[in-house]
Amino acid sequence: MKKIISIAAVSMMSFGILAGCSVGSSSSEDTDTKTIATKEDLKPFGKYKETVTYTVGKSTPGIAKLPPGQTYEENAYTKYLKETLNIQSKNKFEAQDGDAYKQKVSMAVASGDLPDIMAVDAATLRQLVDNDLIADLTDVYKSSASDYVKDMYDSYDGRALDAATFDGNLMALPSTQNANIPTMLWLRQDWLDKLGLKGPKTVDDVEKILTEFVQKDPGGNGKGNTVGLALAPSIGGMYGSLFQADNILQTYHSFPRQWIEQDGKVVYGSITKETKQGLGKLADWYKKGLIDPQLAVRKSIEDLVIGGQTGAYFGPWWTPDYPLNSAKQKIPNAEWAPYIISKDGSGTITAYTQNPASEFYVVRKGFKHPEVLPKLVSALDDKLRREDRNYQPVVDFIKFGGDRGAPVNIMVNFNDATAQMYENINAAIEGKKDPNTLSLDDLSSYQKITDYLKDPTKADANQWSAYNSRMVAGKLMAETKINEVNPVFFGQTKSMKLKWANLTKLEDEAFLKIVTGEKDLDYFDKFVENWKKTGGTEITKEVSEAIKEK
Repeated sequence: MKKIISIAAVSMMSFGILAGCSVGSSSSEDTDTKTIATKEDLKPFGKYKETVTYTVGKSTPGIAKLPPGQTYEENAYTKYLKETLNIQSKNKFEAQDGDAYKQKVSMAVASGDLPDIMAVDAATLRQLVDNDLIADLTDVYKSSASDYVKDMYDSYDGRALDAATFDGNLMALPSTQNANIPTMLWLRQDWLDKLGLKGPKTVDDVEKILTEFVQKDPGGNGKGNTVGLALAPSIGGMYGSLFQADNILQTYHSFPRQWIEQDGKVVYGSITKETKQGLGKLADWYKKGLIDPQLAVRKSIEDLVIGGQTGAYFGPWWTPDYPLNSAKQKIPNAEWAPYIISKDGSGTITAYTQNPASEFYVVRKGFKHPEVLPKLVSALDDKLRREDRNYQPVVDFIKFGGDRGAPVNIMVNFNDATAQMYENINAAIEGKKDPNTLSLDDLSSYQKITDYLKDPTKADANQWSAYNSRMVAGKLMAETKINEVNPVFFGQTKSMKLKWANLTKLEDEAFLKIVTGEKDLDYFDKFVENWKKTGGTEITKEVSEAIKEK
């Protein structure tokens, strides 16, 4: 399962490439971009007669987690790819996720000595395109990506591939981020039952429940020790963290940290009048004692949730896996349930969509087999996932808990993958689908869920979390009607490199001061004025121009 820890719309990943640094040029041999593959080789699952060796920039976890005797170049996944396509990876460089990997990419780009395939962020992709260092994948995507992979990309209505397209040419294959909306309000159901309260549908309903939780202390924490709504200002503000207040703000059509289109113009969502209104509601709740009084210094809310000090927070569908799994282990009789909060109580919500392309995989210009990338993606995200899901070496690798066996970490999925997960598992539970046709991950969840359903009172925390994430929250994901707001920009402009960190700090401090009452609501207008003066206006202009260029 892929967890999304932060939904910050403006990617601030930078590979440390200094302005003005020279970019190495390709040799004359490398300027030839035509593949030497045969018609049979170009087929998505066509197996090469002679082994094709390709180099990769390998991103690794902090501590290698591989079965005994396996390496990043020789493991269950590379064995599968060798048997299926007759391709073999060699690591041009290995580096740990984060700064170490970014530095390696920076050095490769600066020298022009690129691996055949590597992952980059949006800013580096643009630089590689501008300096003509990577292959045009338009034709090999058409010939060598499977129909299933194309269907997955198409489920994003063009947004995923558009992010990798320049002047009509597809220059990379993106890893996709499937929809994780709607975020849900998770409540202690046993507290609701104890107080005789119904589940909420509107913001006003939530306010009444938080008031009851704080005043009547259903968890027995002691007077003044029960937190109403748990929020933490870490990772880009209260609305940018894992457990966020986006649900409340979106009922006001407020979309902080998102570049949106409003009245035909590009607008930064944090400076709109709707955001001011939403902050006013949060400030009112804080003043009434309904929001964590330690909000300003709270690093994260996990301890509050796990320790039973709070009964309310906003989180994604998978939150039963963490932190609720840990909360359930510590307080076995705690019951949590998700609810959808809408403006009018109809259950239909407005929510912004996240960046559909989380990172980009590029092919070095001059590599004689650029089709290897779409073929590799097709083998891993189509054939292995569906037709060969019982391939024993990979099954054993997963059971061991191995990590990063695949040569590249590209993950392509349907935009509604979570809803599909629920529908497939539910069909298997109802006897309408053979469980053995489920994916490896879904089959594992199915087994835990069926064990849970045999006797919920005897279920362990893992069975409880599998049921509540995949079946309860998954059902809400599948059935909630969403009016989607699609942000129009996820990249990094020239001025952002120099000014965005200061603007983000300015925003975080202003919002926190308003919510905690250090400043009144009208201070928001002063914040907007300062934001514009210190680079916001210039960046907004650059974003508008960047959108036109695409």
